[in-house]
Amino acid sequence: MGNRKKTGMSVAVWALLFAGWLTLVFTFSSQSYEQQSIQPFLREHIEFHQLVRWLPDMTITYNSSRIHSHSNPYHFVEFFFRKGAHVFVYAMLAGILFMLLRSFNKKRWLRAMLLTLVAAIIVPSLDEWNQLQSPNRTGNATDVWLDFAGGCLGLLVCFILLGLRKLWRKR
Repeated sequence: MGNRKKTGMSVAVWALLFAGWLTLVFTFSSQSYEQQSIQPFLREHIEFHQLVRWLPDMTITYNSSRIHSHSNPYHFVEFFFRKGAHVFVYAMLAGILFMLLRSFNKKRWLRAMLLTLVAAIIVPSLDEWNQLQSPNRTGNATDVWLDFAGGCLGLLVCFILLGLRKLWRKR
């Protein structure tokens, strides 16, 4: 009975974390670009010429937009910040979902992994569609793939941590 109660509590904790994180994802995707922009913060705290000195002279092309580090350094930094946020948010989402699914039955980890990978495509697709409804935002298929890569990274981190835990318990 004690083990069943522990498992039930584990499921509830992972379910609450997943629901909370999913709510966070869709809350952010419903915000306008201006509400999420870090450029005002950067402009307030880092001088233009200082930022240019710190950045390599490079241009990124992303969905027919060209972002040059020295002509618009604030936009350049924000671009990497936003794309890094995509990876982080979906790595966390996938990790939480995998642990939730795994908490139902630890022996069915392969099923949990496959369902997590499916969710790592469906949720970002819905998220990008939701962004189409938000002011000054665009849905982007490239971001879905970036989010999926984040989901795969989250799964990888889970497997590494679970493997390390298993090794630690054998000691």
